[in-house]
Amino acid sequence: MTTVVVKNKLLLCLFLIVLVLCTVVFPVQSTFAYAETSGVSYDETNVLDDLKSSTVNGQAFNVNNYPFNENGTVQVIDFVEYCYSYRANQRANYGLYLYVYNPQGLNLSTDSMRNKVQMAVSYDSEGNATDYVKFDLQFCSKSTDSNYKNLFYKFKVVDKTVNGKTFSERVNSNERRYDVSGVELLTYGANNATDYAVNGTYKFTGYAEGYGPDANAKSTLTCNIEYLETIELEVKHTFYRTLTSSKGTGYQNQLDTVYFAVPNRFFEDYGTLQRIKAEWYEYKTNDIVVTSNQDFYNKACPYIGVQTGAFDQYGMTEYNDIIGISLGQNAGDAGGGLMAASWGWNLGSGYLHIPCATLYYLFKVGSISEYDPYATITETGGVESNELYDYILSYNKTHNNGYLDVKDGTISADLFASDIDDYRKLDTEYGKIQQGYSYYDFDADVDLQKLSAWSETDPSFWDNWITWGLWDAMTGDIPDETSKTVSPIITLKASDLTGTNATISDNLLINANDVDDLKAYYAQAALNDCTVVLFRFATSDYYSAGVDIIELNGGFLWSDKHTSGEAYRAWESVFLDFDIIQLSFQKDGDLTVIPVVSNPIDVVDGITSPVDLDEETDWWKILLGIILLILLIIVLFPILPYIIKFVFFIICLPFKAIGAICKAAKNRKPKENKFKQSKEYEPKKVKEKPKRDAEYEERYRKVMREDYPNEFYDEEYLDAIWDEDWSKKEK
Repeated sequence: MTTVVVKNKLLLCLFLIVLVLCTVVFPVQSTFAYAETSGVSYDETNVLDDLKSSTVNGQAFNVNNYPFNENGTVQVIDFVEYCYSYRANQRANYGLYLYVYNPQGLNLSTDSMRNKVQMAVSYDSEGNATDYVKFDLQFCSKSTDSNYKNLFYKFKVVDKTVNGKTFSERVNSNERRYDVSGVELLTYGANNATDYAVNGTYKFTGYAEGYGPDANAKSTLTCNIEYLETIELEVKHTFYRTLTSSKGTGYQNQLDTVYFAVPNRFFEDYGTLQRIKAEWYEYKTNDIVVTSNQDFYNKACPYIGVQTGAFDQYGMTEYNDIIGISLGQNAGDAGGGLMAASWGWNLGSGYLHIPCATLYYLFKVGSISEYDPYATITETGGVESNELYDYILSYNKTHNNGYLDVKDGTISADLFASDIDDYRKLDTEYGKIQQGYSYYDFDADVDLQKLSAWSETDPSFWDNWITWGLWDAMTGDIPDETSKTVSPIITLKASDLTGTNATISDNLLINANDVDDLKAYYAQAALNDCTVVLFRFATSDYYSAGVDIIELNGGFLWSDKHTSGEAYRAWESVFLDFDIIQLSFQKDGDLTVIPVVSNPIDVVDGITSPVDLDEETDWWKILLGIILLILLIIVLFPILPYIIKFVFFIICLPFKAIGAICKAAKNRKPKENKFKQSKEYEPKKVKEKPKRDAEYEERYRKVMREDYPNEFYDEEYLDAIWDEDWSKKEK
């Protein structure tokens, strides 16, 4: 059974809600009368005129109760249902409207699609909300009078079909219920909207004039407001990258995590945190090139966003020789004077490669070394998250592929690939993950995140050679990692934050440089009687591989100058406007859904250098080594039989030495047996051993069994005793 927390308040509690939330209790006959008699659409009525026609807790609205206050916060002071009718043909004017009090006079955006309201869209059999969704807000009007400039805003909720129903089809005609948890509004100049709590369940009864069962009846519309419990979250972000991936060369697993603090009373009242619903816009970047070579950077910068070559009828591309310097990967001889590269920018037709016709990202760093998960991003030649994020937001050189469906269409789609990682795509009853807008309700026990290691593929020597290079394959110098499968939801304990930062990083799968921030966040949360939750919401591919800077000198074999270790290319997944919608707690089989109020954030991880910086430049060295080996064999061929004979002689020397030692040991005279029997049983020597017949043999055996039942002697000794006894008896 699913339950939600909606607490009814008595008169005193309702009065407190009015003071805190500044919500409005209707009837609002005068507002409706104004819209109807004027013949003007309610979308076009003025916000201040509407408010002056309304009542607050039975009292006429007074603008003096809503002064400017630089320390104040945005509030929804009125939620209006306009012209609802149970008759479908009379719903043309039906709409839901929000009235916002803006005490700081912020310049709220009037044209942003990031202005949204979060409302419940489904309920269980007991009337408890089970799912929340965001709806766009359409700007209607704001106060423009010099005395009240930007103090009040009016927005209309843009309805949409959710689970096959709109609001008019979802509500009960006798009591229309709207659960409003929060409203997100964008201030001009901000990168993200701010989420403001509403905490209201609005229940409308009756009808506006002309819209009820009796078309001639006056308005009977009233609204009762109840408190809706929400959780306000401050969301932080971190990420983790493995050293290897089952995909092989250049690939790493990228695990993106957010963390936040939840008051302990929610766990005490509603049990364990079982599900988290979130939404975001997901994209994969195009090639990001990072270099420490100032000369290359200076020459390439003017050509960012510029197509450097055009394909001819043979699929070859011509390069822009004005730059005079190019970037390639896996560069080496392809035969016939052509150079081979698995990827390259501005290499021209003298190279066989997968071309990058246009370079969209280029960053300059001080120096580049191999990736160290415990070092800061800049220490190994990486690009900080903020720098990459600002680059994406400010890029304005090209928009050949249009703009992304996020940030009000201000980000060029040229910066991003045509799709996301295929294995990340989902479309189930719990949500949809795709390129662009995505949402999903994660379950702690079901939606596990997997980080696959290179060792999982059970690689052969050849596989290791191809991926890590010959030297690493021979020496076994390959990162020792195992695959990990982890829950998306973790509640932290104090013991999780003990040990070194490196240990904590590896145990919690977070960036080592974020451990101190997490510790401080956890300490503050404990003081506030809260529990910190890690929410691992995405595992994706990260790629980072070293490339050569190539100065073209005519394109002849070995004539170009290659510079290694001063550039690499990378790409990653980014998650824009990431926002948590609701938390679901489980106790005794019941699931309690609590809506969340939190500001959307943009998740753009920093770019890190390759794990094996030289992996992409080893091939031509290996090829050269093989060629030199073949040449050496050809040169030494005349004396090769003697060399082989000499090597064989050297190899055989140890075995010959061992054989000689064994032979000497075999011919050595055996030493006298020093073992002495007691005199009591020592046999007397006889010159000639008599022949024994069956009778004496039987007597000997019998005597020996009687006389010496507990002794053991070797056969030679027993024969000697028998001979002695036989001799005595014969005499």
